[in-house]
Amino acid sequence: MVSAWATSRRLLLGQIKTEDKSNEITALAELLKMIDVKNNIVTIDAIGCQKNIAKTILRGEGNYILALKNNQPKLRKDVASVFTKGIGIQFKKMLHRRVRHKNKGHGRIESRVYTLISAREHEEFHRRWPGLEGLGRVETMRNIDNVIQREVRYYITSLTYEKIDDFARAVRQHWGIENNLHWSLDVSFKEDASRIRIGHAAENLGTIRRTALNLLQKEKTRKTGIAAARKRAGWDHDFLMRVFTTNPMT
Repeated sequence: MVSAWATSRRLLLGQIKTEDKSNEITALAELLKMIDVKNNIVTIDAIGCQKNIAKTILRGEGNYILALKNNQPKLRKDVASVFTKGIGIQFKKMLHRRVRHKNKGHGRIESRVYTLISAREHEEFHRRWPGLEGLGRVETMRNIDNVIQREVRYYITSLTYEKIDDFARAVRQHWGIENNLHWSLDVSFKEDASRIRIGHAAENLGTIRRTALNLLQKEKTRKTGIAAARKRAGWDHDFLMRVFTTNPMT
């Protein structure tokens, strides 16, 4: 199942099943056609770093941020080399923006440096990718019990370099689908443990779980987690009706 998640709404927008003889890339393109991306930023992990995916988002009048990993080794190497050069000259005479965010909590200190460079200065990228405006880099430093961890990630985006704040926010929120959807489905609905495989049963039950999760997350009077709220909905008819009558778009 491939899912589309609205981070600000904490809401599942749609899902599509990957066909047996197809792959996630094909499913992603079909899913994007089903939802309204106009004036929104779509973030996709490295598997979605495909030109047809970028075109689909642009046709929907949205913007994209696509992660780069080793499934696009040459592109990733080329983008990394631009940033290596930029760091060496302190980005002088390069159209760019940088912001730094720092967080503390749970026994760790984490800082992120977001850098966005104009792709228009690098025609080899600008010509090859539809709507490409920016090359992005995120350097993360984590101090956990005095042990330093460092990670660098690269992106291509249709956002211009002036949109650095939008870029930083979207990249930071990208994993909201893991924390608010996949984790909840696994822990609260035990989806990973399900052995249902016959026919369309798995897809149908997946739709029901996600609909239930949407409704439970939008029910604001509860003071418990999703798993406890599920049980309460089965025991308390009044609470169940509140869950059903909650408008998931408010």
